[in-house]
Amino acid sequence: MNFTRHFCLAAGMLAACLAATGAYAQVDATIGGTVDASKFSTRYGLSSASTANLTFVSDPAGSGRTVLMTRVKSTDANVGAIKRTDFYPLNESRTTGMRWYGISVYIPSTWVVHPNPTVIAQIDNGTTATNLAAPLSLLVRGNALEMNLNSNYLSATSATVSNSTKEVIKLGPLVTNRWYCLVVRSDWQPTLGSGAITMWMNGEKVYNASNSTNSYFGAAHTPRTGLMFPGLMGVTERTLYTDFIRLGGASTTALQMYQVSPCANFIGGNAIQW
Repeated sequence: MNFTRHFCLAAGMLAACLAATGAYAQVDATIGGTVDASKFSTRYGLSSASTANLTFVSDPAGSGRTVLMTRVKSTDANVGAIKRTDFYPLNESRTTGMRWYGISVYIPSTWVVHPNPTVIAQIDNGTTATNLAAPLSLLVRGNALEMNLNSNYLSATSATVSNSTKEVIKLGPLVTNRWYCLVVRSDWQPTLGSGAITMWMNGEKVYNASNSTNSYFGAAHTPRTGLMFPGLMGVTERTLYTDFIRLGGASTTALQMYQVSPCANFIGGNAIQW
């Protein structure tokens, strides 16, 4: 029996208890997730020079599900010192503890190869780690897909770019007209050598570390997806398709995250590397 739910029903406080226990749901239904255009601003924040740079469209892979298309032009104004069109779930800035993230991106065949990197998904570090790279970034560099991981166990006043640790994971050549579904299980811990993180790309385990520093002291972690340019774009325009951002709590599994992703039709329990 779910004793938390039983207590809520008995106490006549179901709505309040559901809100309080949302973070412990298998896939968190209280933050992020699928919404229609009219309710997008109630669940997500948008970082872009124009709201017209984000539109609701049908899945380019033909599933019939609604997804999001983000666009950035080289003539767009900077937002937060960079050119970008990305979105993030509101009220999601976890500093410690277990969290699951599901972010899916689809790169169209019109994508022009250029050596300048384009960040397409990220778990940001918030304002507590200003000027330091995000703990986790998925990006396209040239014709390849890669993951960048950054961390520092020092205090916010002592951590710098030069004394931070950086890892680069090469995920292989970029393939257009397909979904890339990233699932991340992270235990954010500020104490040196106490965190853990595991990542899957389309069911393949691409990274696993335990008893390891995986972020910054006091960082407020917020997932983002869309188009972000840490430097010059190098092209006149970029377009990217993304799914909505999914979040999970301590009881979530990789399979549950994939079941609500655009990759659900070809990634099942037997396809996931545990």
